[in-house]
Amino acid sequence: MSRTAQSMVVRLPIYFLELDGQRLDQQSRICNWLYNHLLEKSLELKNKYIEMQDPEIARVLYTERGLRNLVPGLKKDHLFLKTVHSSPLKNSALRLSAAIKAHQQSRKKLRKGKKAGWPRFRSWKRSWFSLLFDEPGKGFRLEGQNLTISLGSGLDRKERKVTGVLQSSSPLKGKEIRNFRLVKQLEQFFAVFTVHVILPEQKEIKRLIALDPNHKNLAYGVDTENESVEIAAPSWLKKLDQRIDEIASKRDRCKRQSQKVHLESNKGDTVDKYYWKPSRRWAKLDELLEKLRRKRREQTKTFLYTVSQKLFKRYDLVAIGDYTPDGSGLSTKMRRAMNNQSLIARFKHTLSWVAQKSGKTFCEFDEKGTTRTCHQCAFTWPDGLCPSIRTWTCPSCQTEHIRDENSAQNGLQRVLRDLKLENLVPGSGPVSVMKRWAWCALPRGVQVLPQGQSSDSFTAPRNLNEDMIVFDQNRLSNFA
Repeated sequence: MSRTAQSMVVRLPIYFLELDGQRLDQQSRICNWLYNHLLEKSLELKNKYIEMQDPEIARVLYTERGLRNLVPGLKKDHLFLKTVHSSPLKNSALRLSAAIKAHQQSRKKLRKGKKAGWPRFRSWKRSWFSLLFDEPGKGFRLEGQNLTISLGSGLDRKERKVTGVLQSSSPLKGKEIRNFRLVKQLEQFFAVFTVHVILPEQKEIKRLIALDPNHKNLAYGVDTENESVEIAAPSWLKKLDQRIDEIASKRDRCKRQSQKVHLESNKGDTVDKYYWKPSRRWAKLDELLEKLRRKRREQTKTFLYTVSQKLFKRYDLVAIGDYTPDGSGLSTKMRRAMNNQSLIARFKHTLSWVAQKSGKTFCEFDEKGTTRTCHQCAFTWPDGLCPSIRTWTCPSCQTEHIRDENSAQNGLQRVLRDLKLENLVPGSGPVSVMKRWAWCALPRGVQVLPQGQSSDSFTAPRNLNEDMIVFDQNRLSNFA
């Protein structure tokens, strides 16, 4: 099997001197100005095209490089643009063209997802405009942990540059850097590199697990070695969301338009333009809110990658049901728990990427009917099972089932059946769970604990086994 290359993103903190940080802020301001200037020009061209239907206007407005070709002319009229490297300038124009294209495709229903409107003017104070260098080695140079960034030539045609220190360059070792983007979040600079990596060859499938995604837990899985795994959902997510709601509520009660500030011209004269400054309390709470949201993103990302790496370290194939929350719910709390706090979609995406990096296999299976179908005799409840029913007894074979475990067992049988057609692993009949484990993702890694209720009460009479291990579920109360 041939090895393939894959693009991945590496995000590293980078530190600059205070003066160099101010220079980079100025570079970002100029790119933000160029974006807004081209957007204003685009609105004029849009109105002219509606009136005249001139194809030349459409070629400038709606093609990929139409607005980008206006940048050289703007440099002659606005000399301060020359103080920025050409790569961030052209990518500011390309960024606007991509937004206009997304709007056009959304209008014609050629674009999936949320409807995209016409681009809006950007506020630099609200969002730092990132600097993109899209060509390898052009405008930036990496030597060890030192990253040198070119700032353009200026009026005196002297090359200017700044140098920052990466927190660590080991994630970039041996990788081909394709482009580089500089971003700033909460007064911290980050260097975002797009690199090419060679993926390892796909390994032979010997051990696999089928996961049933849930809301009460992250997933419940059954593997080919007669063991079940219940992966605990992040208990801290609910409390963190409550804290975010509390801070957002306090911020929204503050005055956002507190002080009217008039702009001044280059000569120091007051002009008609102005903007509003928020109150100090609003600004303080808004900064705290952004820190909490960033903490939520980073902790969620770490949680998902920790669980995914643990799974692929143990199994050669991880299969998961194709369940997706539909946005319904009986109450506001229920809808939020099933949609906002659900990590199912991100968990699948993380599993897919970790599988590629480790040379393992990831797939989804059709889980329709897996919950209400007995994995022993294939009896199916015609009206389904209420979500509050966590255990049930099959009226046909008298097997007592754990709801999530039975669903995972049915999923495992479907995966084995499909893989048998590809001659990867042998098919098998019903799987009897011999051991039950609970996984809890902690800061130090995944804690594996024995879990389960009395095995005798969840096993069909014909499948009783003296080697079935019984664990005390009270041992898990300290890790809930």
